[in-house]
Amino acid sequence: MKPPHSHRAARRPVHVRSAPQRRRTAALVLSLALALPAAACGGPGSNSWAAEGKREADAALKVSATSLQPRSLVRHYQTSGTLRARRAADLVAMQPGLVEALLVEEGNRVSEGDVLARLDGRSSALQAAQAGLQLQNLQRELERLEAVQGGAVSKEEIDKQRYLVEEARAALKLSKHQVGLTVVRAPFDGTITARHVDVGALAGATTPLFSIADLRELELDLHLPERDAATVQADADVEITLVDGSSFVAKIVRRAPVVDAATGTVKFIARAREFPPAAAPGAFARARVLVESHANAPSLPRAAVFEVEGKPHVYVIEDGKARRRAVEVRMTGEDAVEIAGGIGSGDVVVADGNAGITEGMPLQAAGEAAAAPVAAGGG
Repeated sequence: MKPPHSHRAARRPVHVRSAPQRRRTAALVLSLALALPAAACGGPGSNSWAAEGKREADAALKVSATSLQPRSLVRHYQTSGTLRARRAADLVAMQPGLVEALLVEEGNRVSEGDVLARLDGRSSALQAAQAGLQLQNLQRELERLEAVQGGAVSKEEIDKQRYLVEEARAALKLSKHQVGLTVVRAPFDGTITARHVDVGALAGATTPLFSIADLRELELDLHLPERDAATVQADADVEITLVDGSSFVAKIVRRAPVVDAATGTVKFIARAREFPPAAAPGAFARARVLVESHANAPSLPRAAVFEVEGKPHVYVIEDGKARRRAVEVRMTGEDAVEIAGGIGSGDVVVADGNAGITEGMPLQAAGEAAAAPVAAGGG
């Protein structure tokens, strides 16, 4: 016979675990036992928020920061143009004639009234001589009529002869003037800048003989926008730079009384009496004129301000994140922008607003210590 308990053993089979299964079970129980006390005592599990905050602080982009600072700002209008002499002229013959002599060359300095060229004036001289003889004959006839006594000559006849004498005298003056036109003279003190004819050429009113310019003073035309023209003062300085890098200062001497309706600009003339050797009529020049200046203006670097839909903005750092703010710009200087509103003196502003920054991006001002959050907990 089988033992009585043999039936229960048959109904409940016994599962025997292998050695590796027993080791895995023990390791799982041990890990659970270690994890529970650690969580209860404020271990790594309780510091998850602190770890996350530290990771965000480490991931924040370090940027250069600035704030509103008082600066002296100036704004210039820059343009370019061509230098010209204050006075210049092309000299032509007042009457046709062959060039008989040229007395000056390019580069010669001349004074007002100096003879520059002579034309063939023999025809004019002969006409003047003829007019002189005619005048003499008419004067003798007038003297004879006036000497007649007894009323043999009427007053009307004497007056007619006097008229003929005056007419002949005027003709002689005209002939002498035409003789004078065969001599070309300098109209003002200056320098011969070009000679256009040779001896033997036929000179006329349409053919220049010489070009002359007064090089003691140079001028430059400036065309400023109407808004900027209103702020330019009379006698204002104009900085002029030449292509070789040399520079000099001119003064505003004249302003046009009208605004050019086609361009919306106002013409100014700047004049200089002292300038480097490279400055000459026809030379290309860049000009810069002061149009506005503000002292102790609350300002930011120009790079800090950027435009969104045509309006100026900046990025400020708030709670470790980038926040875009619209600002009001009063004046833009050469390296700074005057801010009239939108931010305060205590705001921390990103120095380069176009450095790929977006709204809400984690930021940290360069040089700032990262503020790691402190977690509360107990052991």
